[in-house]
Amino acid sequence: MAQTDRLILKDQNALYEDIAGTHKKRAIEGIAPEAADLEALDRDGYVIVKGLLDPDRLARVAEATRALLGPTGRNNFEGFKTQRAYALLAKTRELDILAGHPQILGFLKARLHDEPLLSAFLAINICPGEAQQIPHHDDGFYKAPRPGPMLGLSVIWALDPFTVETGATRVWPGSHLWDNDRMPTDDDPSIQAVMEAGDAIVFNGGLWHAGGANHTEDRYRLAVTSQYCAPWLRTQENMSLAVPPETVAQMADPLPSLLGYQIHPPFMGHVNGMHPRRLFDDAG
Repeated sequence: MAQTDRLILKDQNALYEDIAGTHKKRAIEGIAPEAADLEALDRDGYVIVKGLLDPDRLARVAEATRALLGPTGRNNFEGFKTQRAYALLAKTRELDILAGHPQILGFLKARLHDEPLLSAFLAINICPGEAQQIPHHDDGFYKAPRPGPMLGLSVIWALDPFTVETGATRVWPGSHLWDNDRMPTDDDPSIQAVMEAGDAIVFNGGLWHAGGANHTEDRYRLAVTSQYCAPWLRTQENMSLAVPPETVAQMADPLPSLLGYQIHPPFMGHVNGMHPRRLFDDAG
């Protein structure tokens, strides 16, 4: 190999290296999932993980979430009888554990990326009398060929029991492997993700799913959903505007990185040519 060729190859390799000085790459660390859970996620597109929140933590998280709920939705996707709340990390620290839970980080590292971004983080409260939501997949706004590499991973945290009657999330197993032209029909088998409060369903961003219908007269189905994407994709919520920098500066890792205060090597995500965490250094 000629000297010039070696120099070109070296320069090309540098495009994939972390060239930051003070703030080096911070890969997420988490609890590695069970092999059976990863097999289910790959095969079915989802897995239900039980008992992630102990009763005390669950009570605090549910109370904080209910306090943030807004009016019912503006269309039949949000749900005319469904309350929502957005920009949760700007409003309370009680929900940090959901966005950065060690077992969820383990799934992210194993199947999505070791420096993912938090794409959306919102509360959803399905009220009595709500109809089933329109089926969709969370990475549907990325116009990429399907099936393909995983672009996003989503989690729905059950803060109330998820039952068939109260609107447990409906999923179409294996639909993350469908092509772009296929949508759920009445002939496609689906299941409802029945869960206890404190459980979570983890699923591929390409999985077709829908909030279930609440057939009760007096029971609610409260949830928080956290959605993540690969670090080179645009997030669904504009986190840099939704969560002020002075709030992010008070957060523990990995939340700042999940909110975009990271560099995807060599320099994607910089601010004025610098690592975004330098904003915290300058403020101090």
